[in-house]
Amino acid sequence: MSRVLLPLVVAVMLLPIGVMLVVAAQPEGGGGEFSLFANITEMFSSGNFPVYFRNSLILSLGIGFLDVVFSGATGYALAMLRFPGSRALFALVVGTLALSPTVVMVPVYVIVHQLGWIDTYQGMIVPSMMSAFGVFLVRQFALSLPKELLLAARVDGAGEFRIFVTIALPLLRPALLTLFLLQFLAQWDNLLWPLLVANDPSLWPLPVGISQLQTEIGYDIRLMTTAALVTAVPPIALMFFLQRYYVAGLTLGGVKR
Repeated sequence: MSRVLLPLVVAVMLLPIGVMLVVAAQPEGGGGEFSLFANITEMFSSGNFPVYFRNSLILSLGIGFLDVVFSGATGYALAMLRFPGSRALFALVVGTLALSPTVVMVPVYVIVHQLGWIDTYQGMIVPSMMSAFGVFLVRQFALSLPKELLLAARVDGAGEFRIFVTIALPLLRPALLTLFLLQFLAQWDNLLWPLLVANDPSLWPLPVGISQLQTEIGYDIRLMTTAALVTAVPPIALMFFLQRYYVAGLTLGGVKR
């Protein structure tokens, strides 16, 4: 039964992508041969689509990298280092997960405005450069690390920073790559915060920019679908290359030695 059902489910899931490919490959005017690459070239040469694509890469890669750095260090510290208030601090971090992003959006916007970061990259990147979910994910994964290995390094005279960089980071790689992938996907599709902070079209990422393409290139379903298809390529490619780390990061983190 599964041999019949699984291909059917896959076919249904791939159907929208197939429709997008067909529409995006339509020639201009509806006549002639299919021309997907010609439409992609036209898409990148018309309007500000290359600018939107560049901005999405900057935001998604930048926020993903910073979240890995800060959440990774914080999660490891909360898992492996004992200091006064560590449990209360972790409980506070986890408690923020219950807050809706829209609840804190107004005070964060006020802070960004007072700092003069409206219409800047830092205004879009800094508020998201560390996430409570990232701290939680890395901490849970770090709890499964072999403490004997870390203890042996301390006995040999290694400092905490050296232990973290040379021993813990390689072992935390599945969790960190999972966090990077999730943050990249979240920021790649993020519409609301860039829409609030960035009024300058040269700073718009793809979700904001594509919503404005209709006024730049007119209502051309062929080019609009081409833009949507090109937008879907980076996250799909990244998910394909990091899928084994993604699975390991979500499963091994629940195993405590």
